[in-house]
Amino acid sequence: MREGTLVAWLAPDGSVVAEGQPLFTLELEKSTMDVESPAAGVLRQVGQAGTTYKVGEIIGEIAPALVSHAQATAVVGSLQRVVQVVMNLDAAIKWWGASTGAGPFFQFPHMTLAGCDHLGAPVEPDISVAIGFSGETMIELVRVHDRSASAWQEAPEGALLPSILADDFDAACASQYVAGNSLLTSGVYQYGGRFAFFRSQSGTILMLVEKHFVLTQLAEKMRLAHREWDRVILTATLR
Repeated sequence: MREGTLVAWLAPDGSVVAEGQPLFTLELEKSTMDVESPAAGVLRQVGQAGTTYKVGEIIGEIAPALVSHAQATAVVGSLQRVVQVVMNLDAAIKWWGASTGAGPFFQFPHMTLAGCDHLGAPVEPDISVAIGFSGETMIELVRVHDRSASAWQEAPEGALLPSILADDFDAACASQYVAGNSLLTSGVYQYGGRFAFFRSQSGTILMLVEKHFVLTQLAEKMRLAHREWDRVILTATLR
């Protein structure tokens, strides 16, 4: 072997990775293989997907992780919401309102997601979201408008995905890597705050959301609206 093509990164740049975790897919003359991390640490990507490199060229580095082992093996955050992928937002809003008393729902059509990656490759999923509270639990309904690869596309329609609000997002992600879970989709909300979807070995998909002051303020406004809700209007507008 004299050269190989970096097909795709399987872990995002700057993420905490575990020893033995698949880092990237390499295409050789007659085969394709996933290359594992030789050590635990922070991934620093140098090489670009789709580029051919000669043997010995550096395509990435593993820097020492700034997250302690205790942090990496703890769940850093709390179960704050459930996510459901639906075909029809209006119908789902009505069901949740009638069945659980959730509402009012605030809709975010065709959300902008920055730096979104799925399995290490950049993607631009087109989704609309409706968010409301049932008691202290946030209900996030997602409508997928296209076929772009993403965790929302892979989630079974109607399934409830647990979501954790992470006080320390990097440590929460590290805990997933240490547990042997694989990163599916990650990105940044248009209002700020990172998110990431991980799939466990049992197939369960978990969403992590970074505790961000803008998202926290938005959530508090929606929680207050739920407490003052007259149970008549199912959708509302944030002001």
